[in-house]
Amino acid sequence: MSQPSPSRSVPEAERLSRRGLLGAGAVAAAGAAGLSALGPTTAGAASPRPRTPDGALKALLHGNARYRRNAWSRKDYSPVGEAQPTAQEPFAAVLTCADSRVSPPLIFDVERGNIFAAHVAGNSIDEGSLGSIEYAVAVLKVRVVMVLGHSDCGAVKAAMHVVDGSKTYDAEHYGAIGAFVDRVVPAVRALPDANRTLGRCVSSNARLQAADLAQRNPIIAPAVQRGEIKVVGAVYDIRTGRVRVV
Repeated sequence: MSQPSPSRSVPEAERLSRRGLLGAGAVAAAGAAGLSALGPTTAGAASPRPRTPDGALKALLHGNARYRRNAWSRKDYSPVGEAQPTAQEPFAAVLTCADSRVSPPLIFDVERGNIFAAHVAGNSIDEGSLGSIEYAVAVLKVRVVMVLGHSDCGAVKAAMHVVDGSKTYDAEHYGAIGAFVDRVVPAVRALPDANRTLGRCVSSNARLQAADLAQRNPIIAPAVQRGEIKVVGAVYDIRTGRVRVV
């Protein structure tokens, strides 16, 4: 009589246990591969908090350069130590789109507590986003405010359709969607017809929203005039990961 094969001689429970271990090993390997794709990690590498608007902007752009190189370090310019549950000291505020692909702490390679972020579709100024940025300036004493648009922005696309007459967003069918689209429309109309590509409209919107924000009283405009903060427009390219000041 022939000998049973090794697999048949192992009890069923043991075989299942081995399968479980192999599966767990595969998951762990996949997880490690995913982490390695982010590059070297040094969680919470502390650095001095930027004291000037130019220094704060430089910290953001240097972080974006690390992000693009996969040199992940999660720098911490605003360490509060054990007080983190009750305190925050962000050095920058970012008004950006609600798009799920835009995450400022990831894009700028910083630890939690470094960026005060306000998200609204089209990175436009309404009562909520304005009040949020005013709080960041007046109370949290951020040094730079960035209005961050991004490639493939749906809000900008919608505004382009409104301007060319191919789409309307009445409240009866679209609720409040038309309200945020309308806040982007002026940036599209500011460009000549021949220049209304999606990329140019995204840049125009970031610039105009930043210029509008910088002139808002009673908090932001005086802070800009005193040199306490800088307000800049920028665009994040989802494909390349690059943030470009516009």
